[in-house]
Amino acid sequence: MNAPSRPMLPRGLYVLCDDTVLPELPLVDKAARLVAGGAKVVQLRMKRTPLGAALAAAREVAALCRRAGAVCLVNDRVDLALLAGADGVHVGDEDLPPEAARELLGPGRLVGVTARGVEGARAALA
Repeated sequence: MNAPSRPMLPRGLYVLCDDTVLPELPLVDKAARLVAGGAKVVQLRMKRTPLGAALAAAREVAALCRRAGAVCLVNDRVDLALLAGADGVHVGDEDLPPEAARELLGPGRLVGVTARGVEGARAALA
């Protein structure tokens, strides 16, 4: 029996939708504008957004991306990615280790990793 294949990132524009950039504009509005502008992958970064509002935004952005045929990744937070129905997560050096993120997300979702240099990129591929 074959293991399910992992999804691939689509070709095209990969954008960061960050709550610290134009903070007066709601995250969902930013994401909608980015997708309307051609973004194929939206990485939702919510460093300043309170947790309840972050979950609500992640759910809306994940749904918006699904409707548009784009991919939604949640930065740092595997729990929010799962609860929001996002396509995956991006984890950094101080977040949940990628192996643990993969264990929680399963093979059907994406796990991105911050790589600092060639060795970091090789480790991320492994």
